[in-house]
Formats: sequence, structure tokens, C-alpha cells
Amino acid sequence: MMATRRRVVIALLAAVLTSAGLVTPATAAPAAWPPHPDSDPFYAQPDPMPDVAPGTVLDSRPTTVRALALPVPVRAWQVKYLSTDTKGAPAANIATIIQPLLLPPRSQRKLVSYQTAYDGLDADCAPSYAFATGINPPAYEEAAVLPLLLAGYTVVSADYEGPRYEWTAGVNSGHGVLDGVRAAQNFAPAGLNGASTPTALWGYSGGALASQWANELAAGYAPELNIVGVAAGGVPANMEAIARTIDGTALSGVYFGATVGLSRAYPEIEVEKLLNARGRAAFETLGRQCIAEFTVQYAFQQMRDYVSVPELLDVPAIRQVIAENTMGQRLPAAPTYIYQGTNDELAITPPVDTLVQTYCGMGARVQYVKIPGEHITTAGTGVPGALAYVQNRLNGKPAPSSC
Repeated sequence: MMATRRRVVIALLAAVLTSAGLVTPATAAPAAWPPHPDSDPFYAQPDPMPDVAPGTVLDSRPTTVRALALPVPVRAWQVKYLSTDTKGAPAANIATIIQPLLLPPRSQRKLVSYQTAYDGLDADCAPSYAFATGINPPAYEEAAVLPLLLAGYTVVSADYEGPRYEWTAGVNSGHGVLDGVRAAQNFAPAGLNGASTPTALWGYSGGALASQWANELAAGYAPELNIVGVAAGGVPANMEAIARTIDGTALSGVYFGATVGLSRAYPEIEVEKLLNARGRAAFETLGRQCIAEFTVQYAFQQMRDYVSVPELLDVPAIRQVIAENTMGQRLPAAPTYIYQGTNDELAITPPVDTLVQTYCGMGARVQYVKIPGEHITTAGTGVPGALAYVQNRLNGKPAPSSC
């Protein structure tokens, strides 16, 4: 149903742009737009799954990147690549590789892995689909990607939640990012320099979760990568603290959606047995939604009304999953820039303060910047500082530290 609504929006927007003379009818025609991932064979999992190394490109095709339905003058491809999920099982992910039309010489090319906050549980939410249609990306995402391209960088943005949309699952997301980097570096048409390519990671909110998990996992999972810096804003450092804070508030739908995502990554918790009839119906609905939908539909709801136990977060199996998905258990592989809204109501500040202290205690180089504002405004106002940090690391400047 959501896909149908989106196609209606796309058709209406195309008609408006055509009538305004901004695009030609041929450009605006709905038939020229990409098929939905659910009906697109490119998104299908290989059967059998090939026995190749994580990060191997399995398939590729040129794509058009759009902003507000208008094609953007860049070179771009979608690549299907092998990754590994939370349990280490192989999974085929999709990433979008974007390059400016004017590139520096091959020896000077650099890569930024930009993780969007797609925060969803269905194919409608996938970044690759959003880039191809130009409808979904929040404005601050485009404000971040455009200057990267203008600076001559290659950008890769992975569908890091994987084919099962395991939203908020840290290991799965980190693997998806790192293998997306590997795929971009080894994708011959992009003309990068393999694992020696200077690479930076950047993401906000859900994108920060994926970026920072990749930073924590890189040393053990992808030690060959030349990651020179990571910028992460609005970091969901402690899922339990966030869940307890937002339960029953305007943001309670985020707690509900995260529970669905984690239950996909950890089927052994048998979350359906912990739900009552109302909860099972809700989780069925949530599983087909993106964050813009479930935050509205499940606002001001309390998890206790949807479960058959007194407190979901106190169930031993749930506590184990929470422990595995709390940041700060590994030394980050690269210098890190963390930016945080002083009044962030979602990625609440105390756990981020603790995370920074933990990283500093490990000997990491962390620059911690607090910006006046809440979660949404900081997404935009934090872009200049994060962009400068990424560019400075890619240009070889020493990383500052607040430790």
C-alpha cells in the first residue's frame, strides 16, 4: 500500500514539474522510474548464495540519482554485494555508488561512505530506492552528500540493514557498511585504489548507529580498510536507555520499530511469544513501515499494552540482545567526531557522554561537540562541522581530540 501511495506522489510531482517546464514529459514519465525493490530481480537474494569473500560485487547496473524527482548530473551505479548478517550468515546487500562528473586523477581519489538514517522495516525505506526516486531522503542527507561530490569524492551509501531490514542491529549494520566500502573500492568502473583508498564514514541518527558500529568492528572484520575518520551525530549509544525514555511519548513508535528490527536479527528471543494479540497485530503492521509511518501510528503508546510480560526490557533474552547492541565494547578503528544536540529527545545525551568517556578511556581520539538544539535541528546544523571533519581527515590533517 505504501508503495502505491509513493507512486501516486511521484506521478503527481512529475506532472507538476512537467507543467512548470522543469523537466520534459519523457524525463517525468513514471515508466522511466525504477521498479519497486519487491518486484525488482536485482534485489533478490542469490540462490545458491555464492561462496565468495564479503564485499565481493555480485551484480551491478547504472542508476539515476534523483533529488525531489529531478535527475542529478552525476555518475552512479547500484551494486549488489556479499555481506554477513548478525549471525555471520551470508546476505546480499545493495549499495549506491555516486561520483561527480569531473573526477580527480585515480591516484588522488577518495571515498566517503555515507550512511542515511533510513530507519525502516521494509523495502520502501531502502536508500538505494530513495536515491533512485528522489522522494525519501531527508533534506539534511542531500545537504551532506552534495558537498562531498562537489569536493570530488566518490560516495557510497549502503542498504546496510540488509535484505531482512534488521533495523538497529549493530553487528549487521556495521558489516553492511564495511562490506559496502569494500564493494565500492573493488568496483572497477569507479576507478578507486582498492583497500588503500582513503575512506571516511559519516552518518546521523540511524546512520550514526551504522557508522559507529562499523568503526568499532573494522579492526576485527575489515582491518585492510584505510578508514581515516568517522563522523557520527545523534548517536543511539544505548538502546535500553532510549527505549525506557521514549516509551509512552511522542517517539514511542521508534521503540516499537527497533524491537521489530532486533527481533529479525535475533530470532532466538522468540519475541512473538512475548507479545499479546494486540502486539502481534502491531508488529505485523510495523514490519511493512518506515519511520515516518510508525512514529505517527504508534505515538504515545506504551509497550506494556502490547506484551504478555510485565516489562519487555527485563526479559533475560532481551537483556542479552541489548547488551550485544550497546556501543562502547570495542576500540574504534579510526578517529571519531561525535556531534550531539544539547536537547536531543531521541538519541538522548547521557549515554553519548558515557560513550565518549569510554572511548577516551580506551585511548581513542574523539572530538565531542555539543550543538544547541534537538534531534531534528541538529541533523542540519551539525552538517558543516561534520563535513569539515571528514574533509580534514581525508586531507591528512591530524585529528583533534576532546579526551
